[in-house]
Amino acid sequence: VQTLGYAFLPLGGSGAVLVQLCLLRPYNLAPSGAVLALPTRSLSFVITKKLTTRSLQLWTPRLVPALIHTGSYLPPLKTRDSNDLFHLSSLRFARRLSSNTQQASPLAPDAISPATMDPRFSAVCFPSLRIFRQGSQAVVQPVVAASKQQTVETLLVDLSSGKINYSPSKDILRGSTATDSLGLLGICKLHKGVAILAITSARKVAELGPSRAAVYELMGATVISDPEAERSSRQNRQLLALLRDAVDPAGSGRGIYFSHFYDLTLTAQRIADRDADAAAAAAPIASTVRADPRFWYNRVLAESLLQAGANRFTPPAMLGFVRQLPGLVFKSPAGGPVHTATLTLIARRGVDRAGTRQWRRGSDSAGNVANFVETEEMLITPAGDVASFVEVRGSIPLLWTQLPNIKYKPTTVIAAPGQSAAVFDRHIDTLKTAYGDVVAINLINHKGTEGKLEVAFRTEASRYCSSSSSAGLRYLAFDFHHECSKGRYYRLSLLWDKIRDDFGKYGFFLYRNGKVERRQRGVMRTNCIDCLDRTNVVQGVLGRKALEAMLGALGILPGSAGGSGSGPGLPDAFPDVEREFKILWADHGDAVSTQYAGTGAMKSGFTRTGKRTFGGVIDDGVKAVVRYYVNNFQDGRKQDAVDLFTGAYTVVPGAHLPLRPQPSPLIPIAIALASIAFAAHRAGHALSGELLAPASVAAAAVVDEAAASGAAAAAAASDNSGQLVRVLLAQVVLPLVLGLSLLSFVVSNGRHLVNKPQLCPHLAVTVRAAKKGDSKKQQ
Repeated sequence: VQTLGYAFLPLGGSGAVLVQLCLLRPYNLAPSGAVLALPTRSLSFVITKKLTTRSLQLWTPRLVPALIHTGSYLPPLKTRDSNDLFHLSSLRFARRLSSNTQQASPLAPDAISPATMDPRFSAVCFPSLRIFRQGSQAVVQPVVAASKQQTVETLLVDLSSGKINYSPSKDILRGSTATDSLGLLGICKLHKGVAILAITSARKVAELGPSRAAVYELMGATVISDPEAERSSRQNRQLLALLRDAVDPAGSGRGIYFSHFYDLTLTAQRIADRDADAAAAAAPIASTVRADPRFWYNRVLAESLLQAGANRFTPPAMLGFVRQLPGLVFKSPAGGPVHTATLTLIARRGVDRAGTRQWRRGSDSAGNVANFVETEEMLITPAGDVASFVEVRGSIPLLWTQLPNIKYKPTTVIAAPGQSAAVFDRHIDTLKTAYGDVVAINLINHKGTEGKLEVAFRTEASRYCSSSSSAGLRYLAFDFHHECSKGRYYRLSLLWDKIRDDFGKYGFFLYRNGKVERRQRGVMRTNCIDCLDRTNVVQGVLGRKALEAMLGALGILPGSAGGSGSGPGLPDAFPDVEREFKILWADHGDAVSTQYAGTGAMKSGFTRTGKRTFGGVIDDGVKAVVRYYVNNFQDGRKQDAVDLFTGAYTVVPGAHLPLRPQPSPLIPIAIALASIAFAAHRAGHALSGELLAPASVAAAAVVDEAAASGAAAAAAASDNSGQLVRVLLAQVVLPLVLGLSLLSFVVSNGRHLVNKPQLCPHLAVTVRAAKKGDSKKQQ
């Protein structure tokens, strides 16, 4: 059974109808269970069932597993409501009804259907689990058809001690109190006991691979721990709060993706390389052994499960972005043949220096850089041909920091010349091993603080390239703000002219007619300061050139096969596809930016529309203010959540946690602003004469009483002036001095008042600021 569509159609308050559109592919099984024959499609049908509110959760998890184990279809089955029956009926269909952004139930059929199409899938990953609580223990079992299986693999986790027992069991647990799950992200140690992180809901965003395996975005997760340990341990409550934030799709867990049956951490070229090897091809698809550790986001959390042999319970997950445009129609306005293809964009975020914008800059001692993202653009034709282009981004691979200190532009500290040589070499060597030759495109300014970083980057690149054993790197500096100032984005053609030849030489990956025809032999590495805004614009340009080249190679866009042909470009040849392409890349840039900086990307208006507008400038201003607030007052806690999830911080049971309340500058800032506002308000009254009115009335009364007494009039005027001075001092000067003093205090002590990470603060400080008289660079 190959599921094509799946949906719940609500029926008001009476429940829903479950609709499933499938292809039935009969096959013969050997005694071992291997597929001997897999004929073409023979039947299409739809399953419909009226589900009452009471029976909705009861039968949905059981429907699809039963379909898979019977290899056919279900006979009519009764639920607890005698009137609720399953019905099968034939259905002809002309087009695919499923949506690539549909909400997935905990047991979505699309996660299971590929298992019937490849015998290796049976050893991959359980697509649906049930978690039962028994006191301080958690029992995890896959959802199976009881009549077809005598034993079921069972995972028993002692939440108080952390002990894991994994073995087959003849007892298949039932019960309505179980937690349905799409898989376990892993197990995390706590101050007392352990916690299980389980995926509870997701939405399908793509279908990849020959079997059209479903790719999901995490939409909900639960953290399961011993309730008694949580009540009795403040440290446990602190850690659990961080873990819940780390898997919250509205918090630090935004953009977690996984697939049960596709190697999501690998590019199409890497998958082809591994499948070309006989031993690797025999390994289970999407096995945790095959996952790329650089992008395996739950790698550390899954370790205890892997050690216990329970790898089928935990799908490899990644942090990043996945979107797919299925069935794109390539139809030229001028006429000609019409083609269809599916365009997919995948961003894989590096794990080894994961974190937030100001607390993770530059490189660590191992050559891992902050905000390292591998982006793959994949084009798939209905015939199964696959073209793929990969580019990367990452922070400047030097030892440098930019720690928050409440100032809008924090202090930038750069390591002394020569201190970054080792980490620079490790980073470039790693890139060359993974991708081949490298063109490093540096988009930062050539003046000011960014100019000092550009000089340092260029110096290390020149040193590296001067070594005869270190060929394969080309450094290219392009001052984006200078070259494209005042909205002159057309000048990006100057950058393209400089990298056109390397782009054509590196090429792209192409799998056609059942074999690899081309390989990508190099990579474009792009960076700016944050590797977000300017980088998104340039990567989008390269992505368009790559798509034109792939379309040319597939015969869809003649004249662009090499990426620099003389034929029409994408905007002219296929304007409808061009619009979808822009939106796709803008969404990609916003997702990557939100994970690192807390807001969508600046300049995204240009990426999305191809124009730089006044509205886009306003949008950039708003994002700048939000980034300032988030980076200074929220990112410390987010960094702690990321460090705990990725294993940068290891919890030692029973040991003291470095988590404590942090001072906040918000109260003194609020008092300062209120004082300054009050002073400004009273000063305005003084200028308008309102503060002088009471004194003027008193002076007039004194003059009337004194009649012709000049001495009395002089005394009254003197009292009036003194009273005015006292009012100005009390209501204008003193509040103003108080407000400015508080602001000065906050600014001078800003580094102590920002929200700082507490679990791994040392990872943020790869180089320390120079003291007075020191020779280190500091701006």
